[in-house]
Amino acid sequence: MFYWQPVSSFQLPASNSGYPMMTLSPDIPKRRDIPDSAWRISSAAGVTIALLALLAVTLIVAVAFKVNTGIWLRIWLAALAYNLTLRLANQARHAWLAYHRVQPLPPFPADLPVEQITLSGPLDATLARVQDILDARYQIVAAEHDATRAQLHAERHRLAAWWPALVYVGSLLVLLGLLINDATGWRATDIALAPNSSATLAQAGGLQITLNEITGTEPRATSTLILTQADGRARTVHVVGNRPARWGNFWIIQRATGPALAVSAQDANGRPLLLQALISGGEVSEHLHIPFGQTQTEQGFAIPTRDLAFRVVSYPALPERDIASPVFLVEAYHGDEPAPVLSELVEDEAILALDDLTLTLRRDHHATLEATCLPGLGPLFSGGLLALVGLGLTLVRGYAEAWGHLAVQGETVIATLSASACAFAPLSSRRELAHLVQALEHTASPNDAHDTH
Repeated sequence: MFYWQPVSSFQLPASNSGYPMMTLSPDIPKRRDIPDSAWRISSAAGVTIALLALLAVTLIVAVAFKVNTGIWLRIWLAALAYNLTLRLANQARHAWLAYHRVQPLPPFPADLPVEQITLSGPLDATLARVQDILDARYQIVAAEHDATRAQLHAERHRLAAWWPALVYVGSLLVLLGLLINDATGWRATDIALAPNSSATLAQAGGLQITLNEITGTEPRATSTLILTQADGRARTVHVVGNRPARWGNFWIIQRATGPALAVSAQDANGRPLLLQALISGGEVSEHLHIPFGQTQTEQGFAIPTRDLAFRVVSYPALPERDIASPVFLVEAYHGDEPAPVLSELVEDEAILALDDLTLTLRRDHHATLEATCLPGLGPLFSGGLLALVGLGLTLVRGYAEAWGHLAVQGETVIATLSASACAFAPLSSRRELAHLVQALEHTASPNDAHDTH
């Protein structure tokens, strides 16, 4: 008679012959002290998944809402690193034991699926059938037996027991890269530059970014930048919206390009006058480049020595004035007077006279840049690649094990089977066990009756 029944928690059947049970019995509980329990809990796969979810939420919140989550990011990274280190130690021990297996044969694991099957026939014949099935699927098969019971253990792809360790090492390298970026990296945003203007980044050791020119139009507008280090070393890079520029650990991203107005002023004697942009910390210069962002339509500047303030409005077009192209409206105000003393439209370039002043206005472009330093990019890239290689090898050619215990009960033999396959696909262990049960079914005698319990 042949029947099988899935078992979630089981006890290997005892022999009725009076022989002592073999050392494989998983029903004898192991004593676990507090450190051992803490190790098992801290290295559990569920803890890994929970920490990855918390880390993902923290990063999403930081990026989407511009919130400083540095302290929480460090906490989750440290906890995940601890968890992965324990899992790496577990996997290294498991892989080492695969090559240094000692007697007795390894016991049934407590967290894998188990099938109990009742078979007809003597123990020797049943053992031979099970060994034939294991020999067909596994490279190494070991067995121990006496007159009433037998224990089997089978392995496939012993070297593959190290593949999950590659995933853990790669993941730890990724975490190291994230920690390095969080501790020593930086980001500078909203760097608005017009052609021939510069910005100096103190956090980059005095690195100067100079915008040489902007060519093309959105979305393929290309900014040509000259990067100059404090020691005089320089490099020319080209930045497009979807292709950042890199110099070592330093990255520059072009967030947007848009219109700008170049302004200069002279008095009656041709001497240049100082102009000031009417923004917080506004630039004071003889030549101003006033940028207009995607959501900015109005800007202003002033000539402090003449008590003049200017309002500049950018329009994409003015159909009511028969202007179909972008145009600037420039208004000048003297002191606290509410009415403008000058109001002109500037399409490309204009020279305006006001009192004894001459204003030169010219349409220009600007680029909004973001600079980032990522010193941990090397460990991030190499760790991610190593983890992907380990995961791919594990899924394609992973380490597999099978356990079997046969015990005589009267005229039948109770076979208890378990199997383990891919470390990162729990369902694969059930599929591996199902293949063993199916193969055992195919070897059953045609005269046997099948009863399902």
